[in-house]
Formats: sequence, C-alpha cells, structure tokens
Amino acid sequence: MMNISKFENLPNELIIECLEYLYIFDTFHSFNGLNDRLDKLIRTVPLHLNFILVNKKRLEHFCQHTLLYPEIREQIYSLRLSNENRCDQIETFLAHISLNTLNNLHTLILTHIEKENLIQLKSMLSLSINLFYFKLISSQIDEDELIAVLPLSKLEKLSILSLRSFLLYIQQPTKIKYLTLFNCSLEQIICKLFPYVPFLKYLNISYISKYNRSIKDIDTINRYKYINLQTLIIGEFKYNFEDFVILIQHIPNLKKLTISTNYNKTMINALNWEHLIESSLLYLNIFKFKFSFKKIYNNETYFEQMMFFQRKFWIEQHHWYTQLISNQYSICIYTIPYLLNTFKLESDTVIHYNTVFTMSNLFDYITHLTLTVQSINEKYQFYFPNIISLTLINSNDVLNSFSEHIDFIQYLKMIINLSNLKHLDISKYKKIILSGNLLAIMKETPMLNSLKINSIDLMLLYNNEELCEYLIMMIKKLNIHKYNRCSFKTFEELMIFHTVFQHITSLQCNINSSEQFSFILERFPSLSTLCIYMSSSCYNFYAYNYLEQLSSEWRIKYRTKQAYKNVNEISIWIN
Repeated sequence: MMNISKFENLPNELIIECLEYLYIFDTFHSFNGLNDRLDKLIRTVPLHLNFILVNKKRLEHFCQHTLLYPEIREQIYSLRLSNENRCDQIETFLAHISLNTLNNLHTLILTHIEKENLIQLKSMLSLSINLFYFKLISSQIDEDELIAVLPLSKLEKLSILSLRSFLLYIQQPTKIKYLTLFNCSLEQIICKLFPYVPFLKYLNISYISKYNRSIKDIDTINRYKYINLQTLIIGEFKYNFEDFVILIQHIPNLKKLTISTNYNKTMINALNWEHLIESSLLYLNIFKFKFSFKKIYNNETYFEQMMFFQRKFWIEQHHWYTQLISNQYSICIYTIPYLLNTFKLESDTVIHYNTVFTMSNLFDYITHLTLTVQSINEKYQFYFPNIISLTLINSNDVLNSFSEHIDFIQYLKMIINLSNLKHLDISKYKKIILSGNLLAIMKETPMLNSLKINSIDLMLLYNNEELCEYLIMMIKKLNIHKYNRCSFKTFEELMIFHTVFQHITSLQCNINSSEQFSFILERFPSLSTLCIYMSSSCYNFYAYNYLEQLSSEWRIKYRTKQAYKNVNEISIWIN
C-alpha cells in the first residue's frame, strides 16, 4: 500500500516552496492560526503583493489583520497598487500601511495615481531607501512631484511616462539599467538621456516623436558610444530612417531590436536595413519589426521593394522571416510572429506571402482582436490561438443577414481559439443577438465573464430564455455605457435588467435619476466596482448626500469628475 504524506509532515523547506506558489491572500486565510509551526512558516514566505484584482473588503482585512505584524511586513519585497476601476485603493492601503515600514520593499508599481495620493506618497518615497524598481502608470497627475522625491541615485529599474520629468531632477549619472518611457524625442535620448544612464542595458519607449522632424545640428551631437545598451524597443517611431541611423551609431552593441512605424515609407527599404545591420549592428541577433504605409494608385513598386526582405540575408543568414498583408487602405510588412498584441481583421485583409512559419504561430502574441463579421467565412487565412478580448463589428452601414447564411460559429472557430476568450464586445453589432449567434458563442467560451453591449439592444437579450440562463451564469463584468444616452429608459427596464444581471461584480452604465442610482447600489449585492455616467442635473443634492452617507459608513469609496459636457462620471469602489 502506498504511503501518503500529510502536508504537515513535509520538511519546512518544502512547505515554504509550496506556499510560494499559492495566491498569497489564500495562504494567510487558509493557514494563519492553524498551529504555531505554520504560523511561523507563512511569516517567512517572500511576499510579492498585487492588489490589482483585490476587492475593497479583502484589501482592508489584509491590511488590518495580516500586515499588522512587523515580521510579515519585513517579507514584502514588491507591491502593486492601482486606482483603476478601484477608486482610492492606493489611499486605502497607505492609510493602514506606510511605505516607510516596508524595509525590504524593492519594487513598487503604482497605476492611476490621483492628486489625493500625492502628499502621502511624497513623504514616504523620499525615505524608501531600498527601492530599486519604481513603475508609474498614470495620466491623472503631474509626475514631476513624485520623480522629485525618488531615490534616483539608487534605482536600477524605472518606468515613467515622460523623459522630461526624469531629466528635470537628475543631476549626476545613475545606476539605472532598465528604463521604460511612454514618450520622448530622439534629441532627448541622444543628447540628454544617454550621459546620465551609462549602465543602461534595456530601453523601452512607446513613442519617439517630435512632429516627424529630422534631427538638427547633427555635427554637434555627442559621438560617445553607449556600449552597455543591448535591448531597444520602440512602439512607434515618428522620425525617418536616416534619423534612426544616427541613434544606432550611439549603441553599437545592440543585440535585440523591436520597432514599429505607421505610414512611413522611409523605413521599408530592405537594402538600407541590410547596410545598417552589417555596418553598425554587428551583434544584433533578434530583430522584430512592423512597418506600414498607406496604399496609393500604383503599389506594385512597393510590393517589389518589400520582396527584398525575402533575400538570403534575412532568411538564411539571420532567420528573420516576414509576412506581407494589405487591406483597402494600407500595406504592412512585419516579422513573424506578429509583434503587437492587438489586430483588426477586415473582410478585405489579405496575406500576400508567408515564409516557413505555419498559420498556427503567426499571431501567437495577439490577445485583443477586432473582427468584422464579413471576414468570417470559409476562405480564412488567419488563425488566432490566444485571444482573450474579441470585438465584433459589422462593416456595412445597413445591417444585413450575412451571418444567418453561414455556419457562423464553426467558421469563427476556424479563425479563433475561443477557449481563452474572457471579454466580448458586441456594442457595434446588434445582428448577433437577433441571429442567435451570441448564444452559440457563449456555449463555446468557458472563460467568458465580461460583456460590452449597446444599451439600446439590452431588451433583445431578454427574449431568449436559454441565453438569459448563460448570461446569469457567466457574465460578471458588464459595460452598457453609451455616450449621451441613458441605459434604462424606465424604471421597469432597470427591474428587468436586475433579474438577469443581479450577480455582476462590475458595471458601467448611464442613468438619469437618483432612484435608479440608489436601486443599483442597494440591489446588486455582488458589485465591487461601479462606474456611472449621470447628467449634472440628475447628480443633485440627494445623490451627493446619498454617496456621502455610504462613504461615511465605510461602505464605499467614490470619486466624481466631469466626463464630458454636462455629464459626471462617478467611480465607486464598493465594500
């Protein structure tokens, strides 16, 4: 008979290793207080806390009870907080735990910081002497105030929006090895950034742009070589090829290059790239690119020009394989697999050539797909294995019966692996509900839990009893927000909506009365996040007092801002 070991019979080292694989909040919920040995062991597990998907109640409980112990706070090595869809999460955490008490914190990631967080963060960050990785993702504030208090001389990894903020407060060379920026100019990189980051190994910039001008005064640019930079990623390069050559001359030891451009014909000359690589990029072994440009009346020249990317230099010498696709308006050439995570497939999108790779791995990186229903047919050239978000649109102004005359779901499965799909957007495709194809999709998508739909089409859902059963069972996140239109014409519509969607955890909608407002807050018990768009005339004294009362009782946290003219956006985080 085989001996079965109990968990508690395992040596400490194995138990700790097992605990590191568990969701940290479940670890403390399950093992804390069971016995002295497990109490001690869970307090030695390195903690990498990510509160992005944690609801308000769980966050407050974890801060008030688990993080109450200094020995547990000593184990926190990384922390991620976000106000996105979770109003005041950062403020809630900082109200309980000061960053200054996290002596071993080396990684801090903050998303959607609000003005209300600045005072607390500024006082704490200035004393976070062990921090070596700081990442800021926010468009709500001026990041200058935070950059000013960061221990820049000790950071090795930094991710911020603008290079300008960094240059404003840096006074001497830093230890930074990994830098991620949202935008900057080429001049800022070469003339101002490089001298302050001599150890830089990795540089990732979403946009390099300065109105597409060429670099001025080339002779005055510092000719110093920055030999440590090995990886360069450029999400969108808005200069010309000759400007890119100037940048490359400063980084001769580059090993990995990723670059994307839109509507820039200077970047598609394969012979120019071959010369640059052979003369200035001798160590380059990974090259990923996506170059596109607008179609013109005579495109044959450009098709012929891009065929040079099929030469021996690319395929045999470096094993860099490319593919060419086009639609009515543009042509695009890219290395395989396609390097972005978003893609729009239209009915006239065509693959012109493909080298070596099979269809199954051409689009491995794509997770967010926009699909015109007219492209769903038996003549498919595309397959997307890892889609988690799908948007279906009708490319015709007049809704037709196209999808009724094909085996919609079977053809869709030939294009997309539906088993990973989590979010479906049908806000621009009403016909899918009438045809019954929405029900067919839901039957094939076990992971689907999020839906975006035009509020005008809501009533169509309720006519299909089987569809309603799937909606009740599967959908937890729902977006029915439509610009300048109330989601519920009458209170009776809201009541019907409640019968189907009362168990959702996240909702975005438009309302036009205080009665609808209070009904949603009181009658949807599972709601964790709520985003309501409400006209200024409806957001009255009653609504304000109602929110203040719930806030004072610690039942909610909320923020109000103007979304567009005469409309308030109210973001609510519910306990």
